[in-house]
Amino acid sequence: MQISRDAEGLRFIGEWDPESGFVAGDIRCVGCGRRIEPHVDSRDISLVCTVCGTKKNFWAEAEMQVFLAENWSRLRQACTHPTVAIHRSL
Repeated sequence: MQISRDAEGLRFIGEWDPESGFVAGDIRCVGCGRRIEPHVDSRDISLVCTVCGTKKNFWAEAEMQVFLAENWSRLRQACTHPTVAIHRSL
């Protein structure tokens, strides 16, 4: 089952399967659906959409990694939410 979570203009998309568990997938722009890759440069550390310009800036690469880890963790936690369990059993 595909599961997603929106945060600050970004959509985190993952797959959940009872046998294999949660697998992180893509990060996409909420506005246009384009895939977003982390951009790390000494002057610019960000997640940016090259089509519509949606951008999330960070002070350091470590801050970006924490942001990504927290959002993937929240999506993983959503897989165990009771409403997901109900849909699984149908």
